[in-house]
Amino acid sequence: MLEAKPAKVRSHHLIHSNVGPAKGQIDGATIKELKLWPDDRGHFGEIFRDNEEIVAGFAVKQSSLTLTRPNVIKAFHFHLEQDDVFVPLRGTIRIALVDCRVQSPTFGIANSIFAGAQYPKAVRIPRGVAHGYEVLPGDDLLMVYYTNQHYNPKDEHRFHHDDPAIGFTWWGIENR
Repeated sequence: MLEAKPAKVRSHHLIHSNVGPAKGQIDGATIKELKLWPDDRGHFGEIFRDNEEIVAGFAVKQSSLTLTRPNVIKAFHFHLEQDDVFVPLRGTIRIALVDCRVQSPTFGIANSIFAGAQYPKAVRIPRGVAHGYEVLPGDDLLMVYYTNQHYNPKDEHRFHHDDPAIGFTWWGIENR
């Protein structure tokens, strides 16, 4: 069974695309930059295909939708049985990840990933990695996310966004 616990951040890396654990990316976290095909009516884009790295070993069991207002932090929680794939569609967020997997080579590493309408990405968050986000000023966040398990509140392990046991640095947005 996976063992995970709040981990004091030992280093923090801004990650734009897949660079791997040797360059500070959390082991198992995957980023796919979404390609858009524009035309005079708008654009079309694929989120993922079943043969891509971002969903390797990931069977979609549920897709969900969330709307969050600007200047809000929603953090932190992790799962022991579930992986997530976040796909922000409108607005801009800073996704915050902290590796809480005790046996992981990147235990205690934090990543920040900017994503949203201007930075179209899908981000896979492995089980045991604490995650949350802050919605940057501007539009409301509209995000679709996929999980490889059905929602189970017993698999949601929460702690406060500014828990000193983690020491994650937010950028001044107040949690509300």
